[in-house]
Amino acid sequence: MGNTPERNYPYPEYATANNAPAQIQSFATAVDTDILSFLQQPRQAANAYPSARVWRAVGNQAIANNTSVTLTYTAETFDNNSFFDIGVSTTNVVVNTAGVYLIGCSVTMQADGSATGAAALILMSSGALVQNPIGTSRDLHATRDTSLSGTTLHRVITTPETLTMFVRHNHGAGLNAAFAQMSVTRIA
Repeated sequence: MGNTPERNYPYPEYATANNAPAQIQSFATAVDTDILSFLQQPRQAANAYPSARVWRAVGNQAIANNTSVTLTYTAETFDNNSFFDIGVSTTNVVVNTAGVYLIGCSVTMQADGSATGAAALILMSSGALVQNPIGTSRDLHATRDTSLSGTTLHRVITTPETLTMFVRHNHGAGLNAAFAQMSVTRIA
């Protein structure tokens, strides 16, 4: 019997006596072991990576004109590393484990019938490496809600690091943020 150079799968060589059932079983067992070791186990480990998603489940948040307003959250979908404690803060997501994180955030501004101005969404970090890892803006729509969202990779070197989101607009009158959410997942 020989073995493949990259994955070490067994195969019958030319001079090997023919025993197809045993040879196929040996090959299939090697493939199963390889899949378990290199695909399934890392996927299962990734499921335990620090991760959280927070969002505002109820009510609108008033956003004053030309004012940076920190967005608040009222619920969490999941949190396996104590990122969010509503009893301590409704605005802070605290990263407790160093690493590289995939961060996504969004906000929806409600239309009020006037199309003037624009809105901006900024993700802020207390970390010294990158203070504002996400910033996005767009014109407000007169009759449809305006959604702003961003996604980034962010490296956390020193913990704890606090992440907050704020929104700002220059519409001329106050608006409401109907929805806000942030998800944070360690990927490396």
